[in-house]
Amino acid sequence: MSAAEETMTEAAELKMLLSEMESKNSDMEEWVKQKLSLQEELKTSEEREKSLELFVAQLKEKAGVAKNVIRELNQKVDTVNGGVNGNGVIARDGKGVKGLNIQWPMVVVGSTVVVAAAVICVFYKKRR
Repeated sequence: MSAAEETMTEAAELKMLLSEMESKNSDMEEWVKQKLSLQEELKTSEEREKSLELFVAQLKEKAGVAKNVIRELNQKVDTVNGGVNGNGVIARDGKGVKGLNIQWPMVVVGSTVVVAAAVICVFYKKRR
């Protein structure tokens, strides 16, 4: 009986060791899965970073082009302003170009009168 008891005790110990090894293996598998998941996330974030860097570079390039267009338009305004003033003196402040003094209420009234006259002419010609 003692040999049978020893064998049963060893079998129980082996079962316990086996269950511990299975749990350790599952813990190890879980750790490996987490590690692989983190590596995938890192790869994805690196790809996003590269695409964002490319996007920022494109935006900087477009901003440079826009600055050049603005500079050219300001030069054209300066040319027109110099021709309007006749003296070629251009003054700038923080808001834009000084010297091109347009009286907007007069422009609105004048354009309204022109449109009204055109409408009256069209109606008058249709009645004849």
